[in-house]
Amino acid sequence: MDLKIVSSAEELQQAFGVRILVYIGEQACPWAEEFDGNDFAATQILGTVDGEPVATARIRWFQDFAKLERLSIRPEWRGGGNGHRLLQYLMEICRKKGFRRLYLHAQMRLASFYRGYGFEIVGQPFGFSDHDYLEMACNLAESEDRLTLEHGPMVLNRPEGAWESVGVLEASLDRMEVPLSA
Repeated sequence: MDLKIVSSAEELQQAFGVRILVYIGEQACPWAEEFDGNDFAATQILGTVDGEPVATARIRWFQDFAKLERLSIRPEWRGGGNGHRLLQYLMEICRKKGFRRLYLHAQMRLASFYRGYGFEIVGQPFGFSDHDYLEMACNLAESEDRLTLEHGPMVLNRPEGAWESVGVLEASLDRMEVPLSA
Protein backbone atom coordinates (compact mmCIF):
# COMPACT_ATOMS: atom_id res chain seq x y z
CA MET A 1 0.00 0.00 0.00
CA ASP A 2 1.31 3.41 -0.98
CA LEU A 3 0.55 6.20 1.48
CA LYS A 4 0.67 9.93 0.88
CA ILE A 5 -0.67 13.23 2.07
CA VAL A 6 -3.59 14.30 -0.10
CA SER A 7 -2.50 17.06 -2.47
CA SER A 8 -5.28 17.33 -5.05
CA ALA A 9 -9.06 17.49 -5.30
CA GLU A 10 -9.10 14.05 -6.93
CA GLU A 11 -7.13 12.51 -4.06
CA LEU A 12 -9.47 14.17 -1.56
CA GLN A 13 -12.46 12.66 -3.37
CA GLN A 14 -10.79 9.25 -3.22
CA ALA A 15 -10.14 9.62 0.53
CA PHE A 16 -13.74 10.67 1.08
CA GLY A 17 -14.87 7.70 -1.01
CA VAL A 18 -13.07 5.28 1.31
CA ARG A 19 -14.68 6.94 4.33
CA ILE A 20 -18.11 6.74 2.72
CA LEU A 21 -17.66 3.02 2.06
CA VAL A 22 -16.38 2.25 5.56
CA TYR A 23 -18.19 4.62 7.90
CA ILE A 24 -21.44 5.35 6.09
CA GLY A 25 -21.85 2.11 4.14
CA GLU A 26 -20.38 -0.44 6.51
CA GLN A 27 -20.94 1.18 9.92
CA ALA A 28 -24.15 3.12 9.12
CA CYS A 29 -22.76 6.44 10.33
CA PRO A 30 -25.00 9.36 9.30
CA TRP A 31 -23.52 11.69 6.66
CA ALA A 32 -23.50 14.79 8.89
CA GLU A 33 -21.65 12.94 11.63
CA GLU A 34 -19.01 11.54 9.27
CA PHE A 35 -18.45 14.82 7.46
CA ASP A 36 -18.36 16.89 10.62
CA GLY A 37 -16.89 20.19 9.41
CA ASN A 38 -13.28 19.36 10.29
CA ASP A 39 -12.04 18.05 6.95
CA PHE A 40 -10.64 21.34 5.68
CA ALA A 41 -8.79 21.96 8.95
CA ALA A 42 -7.02 18.61 8.73
CA THR A 43 -4.21 16.92 6.87
CA GLN A 44 -5.80 14.16 4.82
CA ILE A 45 -4.03 10.87 4.06
CA LEU A 46 -4.71 8.48 1.19
CA GLY A 47 -3.60 4.87 0.83
CA THR A 48 -3.68 3.24 -2.59
CA VAL A 49 -2.85 -0.15 -4.09
CA ASP A 50 -2.07 -0.02 -7.80
CA GLY A 51 -3.82 3.36 -7.96
CA GLU A 52 -6.99 2.09 -6.27
CA PRO A 53 -7.97 4.04 -3.10
CA VAL A 54 -8.11 1.59 -0.19
CA ALA A 55 -7.35 3.53 3.01
CA THR A 56 -7.53 6.98 4.50
CA ALA A 57 -7.14 8.97 7.70
CA ARG A 58 -6.86 12.57 8.76
CA ILE A 59 -4.75 14.43 11.30
CA ARG A 60 -5.82 17.56 13.10
CA TRP A 61 -3.20 19.72 14.76
CA PHE A 62 -3.58 21.25 18.22
CA GLN A 63 -1.13 23.24 20.32
CA ASP A 64 0.65 20.37 22.02
CA PHE A 65 -0.83 17.25 20.44
CA ALA A 66 -2.00 15.83 17.14
CA LYS A 67 -5.35 14.06 16.86
CA LEU A 68 -5.56 11.03 14.56
CA GLU A 69 -8.99 10.62 13.05
CA ARG A 70 -11.09 8.69 10.54
CA LEU A 71 -8.60 5.83 10.07
CA SER A 72 -10.34 3.54 7.64
CA ILE A 73 -9.46 0.69 5.34
CA ARG A 74 -11.82 -0.88 2.86
CA PRO A 75 -12.83 -4.37 4.09
CA GLU A 76 -11.18 -6.26 1.24
CA TRP A 77 -7.83 -4.61 2.09
CA ARG A 78 -7.83 -5.27 5.85
CA GLY A 79 -5.23 -7.61 7.21
CA GLY A 80 -1.81 -8.08 5.73
CA GLY A 81 -0.45 -5.21 7.83
CA ASN A 82 -2.26 -2.32 6.13
CA GLY A 83 -3.63 -0.97 9.42
CA HIS A 84 -0.13 -1.05 10.89
CA ARG A 85 1.31 0.73 7.86
CA LEU A 86 -1.35 3.44 8.02
CA LEU A 87 -0.87 4.10 11.74
CA GLN A 88 2.95 4.10 11.44
CA TYR A 89 2.72 6.60 8.57
CA LEU A 90 0.50 8.92 10.62
CA MET A 91 2.85 8.69 13.59
CA GLU A 92 5.86 9.49 11.40
CA ILE A 93 4.20 12.61 9.98
CA CYS A 94 3.46 13.77 13.53
CA ARG A 95 7.06 13.10 14.62
CA LYS A 96 8.42 14.99 11.60
CA LYS A 97 6.28 17.98 12.53
CA GLY A 98 7.66 17.85 16.08
CA PHE A 99 4.59 16.57 17.90
CA ARG A 100 5.30 14.51 21.00
CA ARG A 101 1.75 13.58 22.00
CA LEU A 102 -0.95 11.83 19.97
CA TYR A 103 -4.62 11.48 20.78
CA LEU A 104 -7.41 9.47 19.15
CA HIS A 105 -10.85 7.97 19.66
CA ALA A 106 -10.61 4.21 19.26
CA GLN A 107 -13.57 1.95 18.79
CA MET A 108 -13.43 -0.36 21.81
CA ARG A 109 -12.85 -3.41 19.62
CA LEU A 110 -9.61 -1.83 18.35
CA ALA A 111 -8.11 -0.80 21.71
CA SER A 112 -5.53 -3.61 21.76
CA PHE A 113 -4.31 -2.62 18.28
CA TYR A 114 -3.57 0.90 19.51
CA ARG A 115 -2.09 -0.35 22.80
CA GLY A 116 0.51 -2.12 20.67
CA TYR A 117 1.74 1.34 19.62
CA GLY A 118 1.89 2.75 23.13
CA PHE A 119 -1.58 4.28 23.30
CA GLU A 120 -3.22 4.23 26.71
CA ILE A 121 -6.78 4.98 27.77
CA VAL A 122 -6.97 8.56 29.06
CA GLY A 123 -10.68 9.04 29.76
CA GLN A 124 -13.96 7.29 30.29
CA PRO A 125 -15.65 5.25 27.54
CA PHE A 126 -18.14 7.23 25.47
CA GLY A 127 -20.29 6.72 22.42
CA PHE A 128 -21.16 8.48 19.20
CA SER A 129 -22.53 7.44 15.81
CA ASP A 130 -23.85 4.26 17.45
CA HIS A 131 -20.42 2.90 18.44
CA ASP A 132 -18.51 2.70 21.73
CA TYR A 133 -15.20 4.53 21.90
CA LEU A 134 -12.23 5.09 24.16
CA GLU A 135 -10.08 8.20 24.40
CA MET A 136 -6.49 7.07 23.94
CA ALA A 137 -3.18 8.92 23.86
CA CYS A 138 0.49 8.13 23.52
CA ASN A 139 3.81 9.90 23.76
CA LEU A 140 6.21 9.94 20.83
CA ALA A 141 9.96 10.00 21.07
CA GLU A 142 11.43 13.25 19.85
CA SER A 143 12.41 13.08 16.21
CA GLU A 144 15.97 13.99 15.26
CA ASP A 145 14.78 15.20 11.86
CA ARG A 146 11.72 17.16 12.97
CA LEU A 147 11.01 20.40 11.18
CA THR A 148 12.26 23.54 12.91
CA LEU A 149 12.74 27.20 12.02
CA GLU A 150 16.35 26.34 11.23
CA HIS A 151 15.16 24.50 8.12
CA GLY A 152 14.51 27.92 6.61
CA PRO A 153 11.85 29.32 4.32
CA MET A 154 12.33 27.10 1.32
CA VAL A 155 11.88 23.83 3.22
CA LEU A 156 9.02 25.24 5.29
CA ASN A 157 7.28 26.48 2.10
CA ARG A 158 7.26 23.00 0.55
CA PRO A 159 3.94 21.15 0.32
CA GLU A 160 2.81 19.21 3.38
CA GLY A 161 4.72 15.94 3.56
CA ALA A 162 7.10 16.83 0.72
CA TRP A 163 9.68 18.50 2.92
CA GLU A 164 12.55 16.48 1.42
CA SER A 165 11.76 17.46 -2.19
CA VAL A 166 12.67 20.71 -3.88
CA GLY A 167 9.56 22.89 -3.91
CA VAL A 168 8.00 24.92 -6.66
CA LEU A 169 8.85 28.20 -4.93
CA GLU A 170 12.55 27.36 -5.06
CA ALA A 171 12.40 27.70 -8.83
CA SER A 172 11.72 31.40 -8.30
CA LEU A 173 15.27 31.79 -6.99
CA ASP A 174 16.55 31.20 -10.51
CA ARG A 175 14.63 34.26 -11.70
CA MET A 176 16.19 36.57 -9.15
CA GLU A 177 19.08 38.63 -10.50
CA VAL A 178 20.75 38.91 -7.11
CA PRO A 179 19.66 36.20 -4.68
CA LEU A 180 19.12 37.34 -1.14
CA SER A 181 21.52 35.91 1.40
CA ALA A 182 20.29 34.28 4.56
